[in-house]
Amino acid sequence: MPRKALIADDEPRYRDLLKRILEKNGYVVDLAACGETATTLLLDNRYDLVVTDLDMPGLNGFDVIELVKRLPNTPPVLMVTAQKTMLDEGWKRLGDVQCLLKPFSLEDFRAKVDILTNSWQPFVKSE
Repeated sequence: MPRKALIADDEPRYRDLLKRILEKNGYVVDLAACGETATTLLLDNRYDLVVTDLDMPGLNGFDVIELVKRLPNTPPVLMVTAQKTMLDEGWKRLGDVQCLLKPFSLEDFRAKVDILTNSWQPFVKSE
């Protein structure tokens, strides 16, 4: 059974790039452009990985993570953000979450996913 991931990011270029990378590495990926959509998807599906932006309109990444922590089968979470100040202020709310500052390299993304899942397949580069 393929692994399933949720990507929540209001920036289409990051959302689409990360989706392509994860799909090429065996994931089925759902996308959310805002925290509200992400929470709906989280309540309706079971994920093996959640990638969320911090600064999104409406519910932000902290809100998404708080919901993830309450799920019966808590998936690992990777927080991606360009908002280092916001991240510094809310660090204690994150708990066991990996973070990656935008812009980031594909190798850094791969390394974080590997840390979280311990099951990354041989890396397939995006074209």
